[in-house]
Amino acid sequence: MGYLHQHPGEPGLRNGDPTPQQPLQDTAVPPGRPVIGSAGWYYEANDDHGTVWKVNRGKEGGWDVVLDWAPYVSERLVLIGEDGKSAGRYYTITIGADTLTKSLSDLRTADGWNDFSDDSGAASRAIREVLINIITDQGKRLPRTPVVAHTGWHRLPDVGLTYVYADGRSYPSGRSVRLIGAPEPVRQAAVPLERAATDAECRRAVADIACHGWASLMALAVGARSLAYSLRPVSAAFVLDAAPNSGKTSAANTARSLLLTPRPHAWPPVPTKGMSSTATDIECALDFEGDMPTLLDDIPLTRASSASQVREMEKKLELVIRAAGNATEIKGRRNRDLTAKPANRVRSIPVIAAQMLPATMQESLYRRSVVIYLSRDGGEVDWRWYKAGGGQSLTVPLRTIGDKVIAHLHALPDADGYLADLERRAFEQLGAHVEAVLPEPGDTMDGVITAAAGMLSGLGLVAAVTEMSMSELVDVVAAPLAASLVRQAACMEAQSTAQDGVATAVGEVLRRAFSRGRLHIRDEKGVVRPAVDGQVEQDQGLARRRDGSGWEGKGPAAYWLPQRGPALGITTKNLNMLLKASGDSRVNCYVDRSLPDALLQADAILRNTSQKDRVASHRVRVGTENLRLLLLKPELIWDF
Repeated sequence: MGYLHQHPGEPGLRNGDPTPQQPLQDTAVPPGRPVIGSAGWYYEANDDHGTVWKVNRGKEGGWDVVLDWAPYVSERLVLIGEDGKSAGRYYTITIGADTLTKSLSDLRTADGWNDFSDDSGAASRAIREVLINIITDQGKRLPRTPVVAHTGWHRLPDVGLTYVYADGRSYPSGRSVRLIGAPEPVRQAAVPLERAATDAECRRAVADIACHGWASLMALAVGARSLAYSLRPVSAAFVLDAAPNSGKTSAANTARSLLLTPRPHAWPPVPTKGMSSTATDIECALDFEGDMPTLLDDIPLTRASSASQVREMEKKLELVIRAAGNATEIKGRRNRDLTAKPANRVRSIPVIAAQMLPATMQESLYRRSVVIYLSRDGGEVDWRWYKAGGGQSLTVPLRTIGDKVIAHLHALPDADGYLADLERRAFEQLGAHVEAVLPEPGDTMDGVITAAAGMLSGLGLVAAVTEMSMSELVDVVAAPLAASLVRQAACMEAQSTAQDGVATAVGEVLRRAFSRGRLHIRDEKGVVRPAVDGQVEQDQGLARRRDGSGWEGKGPAAYWLPQRGPALGITTKNLNMLLKASGDSRVNCYVDRSLPDALLQADAILRNTSQKDRVASHRVRVGTENLRLLLLKPELIWDF
């Protein structure tokens, strides 16, 4: 930029010394540019030097040098939101030896400046406000460069539909767009290979996959269909429930290899996240990987896993699968002023590899998933072939197929209609096999079968870019996939029965506890007395005192709360103590932490709608005490 420069010989600052030196005496021409928004301040900024001045209000007039450097802005980046409008600003800033990209919101905090090693003198808030005005003043004279925060399809201003890869490339190439937030391993894995495969090599690779396990070909279908997710979503998760060393990761990586090839080794590709990562890490990684094959690898449960480990995995599955199946935010977010904040979303078909799914995984999560079951020597995946170098041989052809699918989708005049037709064809072919083994799938399985066909339609994309037959590829997968869906239907029925059994068991345990004097009723004020109309005293765990002066009960207390539903309130600790003492296998396996959620899932307790973080329990005033109680539905215990 053509800013005015400080004249040779004019006084300045020693590097790092923010103390004003001698003022400039030439009052006729102000130095540099005025800082818009900071009256009396001026600056000049270039990529190799800069200066910041302030008007000297004293008798002599002139300008004082406040900083012997100034931030130089080389790019103005505008974040594109979900609606295609501006959702934030970023700037590429050079200060001394550092050139970094920072958001405007980061620059408003002291932490936003910590990565610059040559920003001496910018410690005060007042100086930082001037520097921000200098940055925005330069930025307004630069062209707007669109910025996106996740990979995949975006409708960019002026240029339209564009696919953004994890390494920042775009299709069509040459689009002015920047990607932020790419993890370095994923970015490196997305860098193009030195060559593309020939058409014959691509067809041979698909044929090799088909010959070495139907589950691998199904995974390839899921990966290809993921490339079109935001053009027409498939709202479900794809789960590989597999014995150890059965090839689940190899199958999942067949899909992942459509876009990623880690260096220096060609196999296996880097996963999205491991399921041992925190829920927040998983959430952010899924939000970044849009319209690309994902992999959450792997759920490390065994039959010896503790209840807390099982519960942790259930929580993560709940977050991922429910958000994918419902097409909702993974977790709601709020700004400091409690206004809604854009939250992370599942932007592709989540692929989850599990050594073992939690035995207590809800039936509602199965309904939002397509699960395939792998055994070590069942032929679903020829893991020996992958291990012997088969996976590495797929690297170049699969990357070529992935690029071709993206180009194919971009060229479609009506992507939604085209994908809907592929789904219809896949459903018809799969449906014939499902009907043979599951003639009455029921309402809950209808959605699963539709989702499975949607995923299977990805083979139509593979066939289109390799000039192969979609029908022949689908035929490899359809029969064994139908058999797997039968097994999934059995798991769903078992889970539904088990959840219904929890509520019934809790009612039976409490009914016996009241009648045998191991639990007693108190009213909403904490007074021991018969409080439930229409129920005899013994069914409320009460007996008259010998002197006739009142009532007494043994064991822990349960509180009758007629204004809460009505409901029967009891602490988690006391309820779980009774359940464990009962010996009932349906309900004596929970720890205190997992019991409330299990009862909520079983529809045995009332949901707390006022506290998002404590939806299963309620804070209740009983007499002079504030108790945290589970509110049980009384019809589980008594007939009214």
